[in-house]
Amino acid sequence: MSNIMHKHTQQLSREQLTRILAILRKEQTASLKLTNLSILDLINGEINSGPIVIDEGYIVALGSEAEHLQAERIVDCKGQIAVPGFIDGHMHVETSTMTPFEFERTTLPLGTTSIVCDPHELVNVVGKEGFEWFLRCSEMTHQNMFVQVSSCVPAVPGLDINGSDFTLDEMKAYLDHPHVLGLAEVMDYPSVLNGHPAMLDKLAAFSELNLDGHCPLLSGLELSGYVASGIQNCHETVSYREGKEKLTKGMAVIIREGSVAKNLDALAPLITEYSSPLCLLCTDDRNPHEIAKEGHLNYLVKRLIQHHKIKPHLAYRVASWSAAKHFGLRRLGLIAPGYKADLNLMTDLHQVDIQQVLIGGKFVDQLNLAASVSDKLAISAPPLQPSMRHKAVTADELKIDLKTGDYNVISIVKDELITDHLICRFDGCQFTETNINKLAIVERYGHQLPPAMGLVKGFELNHGAIASSVGHDSHNIVAIGVDEESMAQAINHLLRIGGGYCVVQNGKITAELMLPLGGIMSLESSEMIARQIEILKDAAKRIGITVAEPFVQMSFLALPVIPSLKMTVKGLFDVDQFKLIDLRLEPSLTI
Repeated sequence: MSNIMHKHTQQLSREQLTRILAILRKEQTASLKLTNLSILDLINGEINSGPIVIDEGYIVALGSEAEHLQAERIVDCKGQIAVPGFIDGHMHVETSTMTPFEFERTTLPLGTTSIVCDPHELVNVVGKEGFEWFLRCSEMTHQNMFVQVSSCVPAVPGLDINGSDFTLDEMKAYLDHPHVLGLAEVMDYPSVLNGHPAMLDKLAAFSELNLDGHCPLLSGLELSGYVASGIQNCHETVSYREGKEKLTKGMAVIIREGSVAKNLDALAPLITEYSSPLCLLCTDDRNPHEIAKEGHLNYLVKRLIQHHKIKPHLAYRVASWSAAKHFGLRRLGLIAPGYKADLNLMTDLHQVDIQQVLIGGKFVDQLNLAASVSDKLAISAPPLQPSMRHKAVTADELKIDLKTGDYNVISIVKDELITDHLICRFDGCQFTETNINKLAIVERYGHQLPPAMGLVKGFELNHGAIASSVGHDSHNIVAIGVDEESMAQAINHLLRIGGGYCVVQNGKITAELMLPLGGIMSLESSEMIARQIEILKDAAKRIGITVAEPFVQMSFLALPVIPSLKMTVKGLFDVDQFKLIDLRLEPSLTI
């Protein structure tokens, strides 16, 4: 059976332990000694003096007892403060649009030394081939990359069309892989609550490992049932009250601050001396533009300290030790003997001004990560086969036959993935509500279904269209526009280039980002991606869009597990009622 102690970073080899014990007996010399530094004690909330003695990637001793231990290399840290490397408790590398090696190059110098990722975005496109590519990548990165086994491919069976299934037999084959910690986010919570045998089989198969959750707005008896099933955490919490209930019921709250879903401000008050072991941090979906502008987990820690006045030892605790304890990673998250030497060195705890990062006792700036990205990518053999197999669409296919009456409309919520469900009146000429645009979901896996059409409020396009082949989680094409011609042009452009983002204005493609890997990932550098996203955002503003991250926001309009109203290739889906509904209300049902 699977054993968490057999996972990556969990155990010292007999040889490593023998060396550490010999160094402590002063019979051997360690490989590295960091001097002239302070150490943040996450447990007691104190700042203690160094040094830190490291051997073969693990901490041997620290503080006054390490003063007289010998090392082959001594580094003067010039008064800096050491904190444990940051651990991202839930994220999808794919939605950064970077490959794992480019993600590592970009975020490891920012202090993110470990990630717990779910590759279900790529698995939804290419199946287990995508999952196995992630495992190969995890074995090649310096960054500790843990890969949860995707639980919901597709997100909800029967409601959408994706590229491939991921069966339980396929999933179970990875239970013993050293980089697999458990089952990824269980999004189909109705199947859990209704005791569907197929879902219970998944939970049982992974019961000895971690079971990750996904239950936005769930409360009361339903939340109790979800927690009773063994699911241990949720990263979809949006309010303090919701988070408090989850903590009270023993569920860890993974506080998210992504590119669109920004929950940190609402949930920061949850973090106290009592609750901090059950509070973790994550980015979930954070793109290179946001990372370049603000940062990664270092930004979350800085905001907790500066904006919310969280005590530094608590802010750094929830960014590292809390996640390590939650996932059972016994040698990560602390600066202590026998722990992996993943360290962030900075001059000011409040500013989170990271000067140097060590991963496994190696200075990151000496690893030459940039030079190895292309070689590692080639060796990893990514699934680069074409995945856009729908025929070109016509403007006529995107027309909505609007008649006088009431319509179900998706309304986006600022800085959230949840949506509101509006009922809007069409008087024969226009909607009584303003800023309503057309929404299309186009199946892209070769089934040649006609586009599913809906209506969305909040993007405020006044002409043109935008489109994306990133449509969580099945990743069909999502397009929003004012006129059918612009929408068809945007959709067909993505079909031609193999996927990505684009903007159409006055009959021309004014900006694009190509995502050739599964239609969801770029092969470019994070700097190039960030520049292209900036151009896309500027182009989107020129057609009236006011949403800060329009492409990330629109991608979640296709995810039928987050309330309240979403769209799939099969039509409009009411998440609260968990059923497909018509775009137009029947006259007898109008309000």
